[in-house]
Amino acid sequence: MATRGEPKAHRLYLLRHAEAAHTGADWRDITRELTPKGRRQAREVGEILAHQRIELVLCSSATRARQTAELLRLQAPVRYLDRLYNAGTRQLLAELSGIEDRVHTVLVVGHAPGIPALAENIADRQHSSADALALIRYNFPPATLVGLEFFDGWSALAEARLFTARHG
Repeated sequence: MATRGEPKAHRLYLLRHAEAAHTGADWRDITRELTPKGRRQAREVGEILAHQRIELVLCSSATRARQTAELLRLQAPVRYLDRLYNAGTRQLLAELSGIEDRVHTVLVVGHAPGIPALAENIADRQHSSADALALIRYNFPPATLVGLEFFDGWSALAEARLFTARHG
């Protein structure tokens, strides 16, 4: 816990949506729904995140991402954003930069390749968990969750310590 004068760490959790069907209710990729396995994955990740004091969830508006976020059952406000549908690193960082610094723990539910790329790009190689880095280096399947920690504000996020990674 931070003491007077010490900055409190910010935590960013990145979650690739859980396993989705190969086709949607119509021809659009955005309408693909979670499979039964994906629903189970989302509930399991929700159990892990239940004690992390998530204060805000940013979520892609794609059906599979929305369903993932809903099944997490977190007690935090969720912002469903069209801009996060297949967003790249630059767009994800732009969304995060608008978060007020009084918010310390945020979850982003999105897609590959943006979510894996962001984790890879901002993970501080010197201070991150070697096991977590190795786990996500070449493989970031659906329902993969990573946790990153940093002390500067959201608008300055460029590098963070990767402290955990878990495949779904």
